Amino acid sequence: GGTESLMKQIRKHFRYRQWRSDIFTKDNYICVFCGKRGYEIQADHYPKTFSFILKEYKIKNLEDALKCEELWSINNGRTLCIKCHIKTDTWGKNII
Repeated sequence: GGTESLMKQIRKHFRYRQWRSDIFTKDNYICVFCGKRGYEIQADHYPKTFSFILKEYKIKNLEDALKCEELWSINNGRTLCIKCHIKTDTWGKNII
């Protein structure tokens, strides 16, 4: 149970995979920090983090998440390579 399980459920859902794909397309598969193209890239919720959105909208289950438009907005996402993502405040382990 808990938020971790909810995050995993969301990340496994088709809509999350579609959001990631849309972010990569928007940024042309290029890390917005270092300019690397297509190499170990990740979609990052930014400027509002994934966990912040879950808290702000009091998302408790997958159904709530699917209804939350901000969670799926390409205006709240960016493409980062893993090396750049780890250095950010939005990297999962840095926001706890």
